Amino acid sequence: MKNNKVKIFLMSHKRVMKYISNITFGIGAALGAYALIKIFVINAELPPGVCPLDSGRPILIAAVVVLGISLLASFFTEKKYKEKRDSDT
Repeated sequence: MKNNKVKIFLMSHKRVMKYISNITFGIGAALGAYALIKIFVINAELPPGVCPLDSGRPILIAAVVVLGISLLASFFTEKKYKEKRDSDT
């Protein structure tokens, strides 16, 4: 009985980590896309020789951090191909 409770807890934990990974990936991708669009728009308005990344740097850093969190969270999710391989043996 105790073993089943542990399995249920681990399954729900991995499911939560999967959702966290997917949500943070979406947020990071949206932030990155927004930052790139903002940089292209600002670049058209700036005089030659001015770096357009100076104004978009905080958003780019936030996008990279959120995508890094998504990557780390993906290591704690259960992979489907492992389930198939374990059931074959």
